[in-house]
Amino acid sequence: MMQSRTTLSEMSKALNLSISTVSKSLSDSSEISKPTKDRVRDFAKQCNYIPNSFAASFRKGYTNTIGLVIPNIINPFYANVLSGIEKQLDKNGYKLITSISYESLEKESNSLKNMSAGYIDGLIICPSKEAEIKNDYSHINSLLDQGIPVVTFDRICEGIDCDRVIIDDYKTSYATTKHLIEVKGCKNIIMASLIDGLQHGKLRANGFNDAIKEHNINSTSVIADSTKDLKKKIKSILKNDISVDGVFGVTEQAVVQAMHVIRDLKPKPLNNKIAMAGFCNQDQADYNPSLIVVNQNAEEIGVEAAKLALERIKKEDKKTFFTKTIAACFL
Repeated sequence: MMQSRTTLSEMSKALNLSISTVSKSLSDSSEISKPTKDRVRDFAKQCNYIPNSFAASFRKGYTNTIGLVIPNIINPFYANVLSGIEKQLDKNGYKLITSISYESLEKESNSLKNMSAGYIDGLIICPSKEAEIKNDYSHINSLLDQGIPVVTFDRICEGIDCDRVIIDDYKTSYATTKHLIEVKGCKNIIMASLIDGLQHGKLRANGFNDAIKEHNINSTSVIADSTKDLKKKIKSILKNDISVDGVFGVTEQAVVQAMHVIRDLKPKPLNNKIAMAGFCNQDQADYNPSLIVVNQNAEEIGVEAAKLALERIKKEDKKTFFTKTIAACFL
């Protein structure tokens, strides 16, 4: 049977001291004599007493805890963002509560309800795909109405007045496409996207299209809602158009699906003439050394998001918000 947790009340009865005296002894208050502190601490050690940090936080009015909500943990981008956030918070004595929305508005809303019930001082969130498509941020704005600072990252959600950390999606996409054309010599490029309905997906597509128009070359935009459908469409194009010599992936999954199709193409010489680039993890280059990886500096995004959250908690000005743009680059 699981042993119940020792409480301050139980300790006060066993030691014949007031709850206040026990609490002050454990917090090393100058109001309590050293013999009494030692007696309380020794007894607490024998009982394996663990302080209730949340209860103490409620009394103080803050929790020293930040909430984080991300769409998934499979994508290395979000894992690296989480790493950056945790490192920055740890340096500042803050804890982190993390939840995964799985791109569901309902799951995201429930997570925020739980977190906002006195458990967090601030929130860092990459809003779910469903929330952005439906333009429904009422659950996030509810936290702002309660005075809980919010920082968004990666996705540009104009329906939320808060601090945000982003990259220049348009500029990065434009520069990468231009590299495929000018350096790799591509004349016919496929753009593959699974996020055409999201604002940052549109910006990446605009950057691609403007580079294509500027250089007056052929291109095809492949848009899909699922990885299976995207893979099918890319395969159909490559089978019917042997002049395709470049692929630009707007997301990691788009890059991965294109790599799978190209890997399985026959005849094999066709593989060697297709240059690839996209927003993905550097590890993907292990499978295709010629892959041009767009590095979003995810860990730096996490660090800056945590900094903004901590700064906002201390600020009295709740109306002036900041957008931090992290420099992305292709490797």
